Amino acid sequence: MRATWLTDTHLNFLRPLALRQFYDRVKDEQPEALLVTGDIAESDSVVRFVDELGAHTGAPVYFVLGNHDYYRSSIRIVRDLVQRAPRHGKYLPAGDPIQITERTVMLGVDGWGDARCGDLSSTVQLSDWNLIEDFRRVRHDRAARCELLQRLGANEGRALREQLARVPPGAREVLVLTHVPPFPGACIYGGQQSDSSWLPWFTCISTGEALADFADAHPETEITVLCGHSHGIGTCRPWPNLEIRTGGWPPGVDDYGNPLVQATLEI
Repeated sequence: MRATWLTDTHLNFLRPLALRQFYDRVKDEQPEALLVTGDIAESDSVVRFVDELGAHTGAPVYFVLGNHDYYRSSIRIVRDLVQRAPRHGKYLPAGDPIQITERTVMLGVDGWGDARCGDLSSTVQLSDWNLIEDFRRVRHDRAARCELLQRLGANEGRALREQLARVPPGAREVLVLTHVPPFPGACIYGGQQSDSSWLPWFTCISTGEALADFADAHPETEITVLCGHSHGIGTCRPWPNLEIRTGGWPPGVDDYGNPLVQATLEI
C-alpha cells in the first residue's frame, strides 16, 4: 500500500490557488491512503480540509488532531465533530486498530504536551492558552496549567494503552499516528532536539511510556510512530523495535503557509 504522510499542514493559511496546488502535489504521490498527524487547520475548517484532501486524491484519510485543530473551540466539541462529520476521513482515536495491510496494524491518538519533562518554569507562551477554550481559566496560572496538561497527557497515554491492548496477537508491524512527539529525543526543531524551555509543551511523556511498555512486551513486533508538532525533521529509535519519525521542515525553510509532503511509504 502506498501511504502518503502529511503533518502540520495548517491549510487555513493557504489561499485557494496555493491550496489547489498542494492538493495536486499530494495527488501526484498516487496515494492509496493519506496519513495525517495533526494540525490540519483550525476548528472551523478541519472537517472541510479532511474531506477536500480525500475527495481530491481519491484516497481515504486516516488522521489524528493537533493542538491547532482545537483553536477557537474546545477539545470535546472538535473531537465530537470529527467523529461524525468527515465523509472521506477516519479519526483514528475514535475507533479500534485497523488492519491496514496483511502485516500492518494502524492506530492513533492525538497526544498532548504534558509538562512532564524539560523546564517547567519556562517562559514560553503558546497560543493554545488563549485560543483553546479548555485553557482559558488557567492561562495566567502556571501551576494549574501544568496540572491540566499532565491530566490531558495522562488521558492520551491511557487511550494509547487501550488501543495497543487491542492489537491482534502476533502482529508483525504496528503503525502509530500521533501529533506530539512521545520522547524528548523526537522533539526536533532546526535539525536538533528542542531545548528544555520547549520540551514541556512539545513532548508527551505519557504516550512515550505506553509505547515503551508495549515495545518491551512485544519484542517481535516492529513499531513505527509518525508524529509532528515541533516542525522539525528527525528520527530516533529509543527501543530496538520502536522507531519515531518526526515530520516537519528542514532548517531555514518556511513552515506556516508552506505545507510539505513528508513521505510516501510502502506499507
